[in-house]
This record gives sequence, C-alpha cells and structure tokens, in this order.
Amino acid sequence: MTHLAWAKGGEADLETLDGDRVTLRSTTPAPPGAYVDGALNDGTPLRIKVRGCKRDGERFRIEGRILDLSKSTRERLAGLVSKP
Repeated sequence: MTHLAWAKGGEADLETLDGDRVTLRSTTPAPPGAYVDGALNDGTPLRIKVRGCKRDGERFRIEGRILDLSKSTRERLAGLVSKP
C-alpha cells in the first residue's frame, strides 16, 4: 500500500519514523538538501528535507526530516509504520 503521493509525481511507502526523522521507499529520487512536498492518502500535506537518497532495487531509499510535523500527523504516521 502506498502511503504518500509526491506533488511532482511519484509515490512513496513509509518505512521508519523516529520523531521527525523518516525513511521512505520512493518511486522517484530526491537529492540531499532538497525539500520535497507530498500528501498522505487522506490528503494531509507533508514537507520533507532530504538527508540522503540511494537506489534500492527499482526504488529509492530516501532519508529525511519531516518539517512542521504536528502531534496528530506524527500519530497517524506511526500508525502507518506499525501496520504490516
């Protein structure tokens, strides 16, 4: 199940969440230092500052920090990570 749709096209699955740090498996790459915008399936907007990006098979593993993360959004993301 895809968790996030990027504003510029593509999608990503949430792998890990630690506070405001996140790891995603994305269909599109993002360079370190970039700010990428997207939205969860329910329409909640997310903005991520990319720390690193590496090819991982057919996808890209993106590590970054979610900006302006509210408590309710953090809880929603934590629920997505814990689902199989």
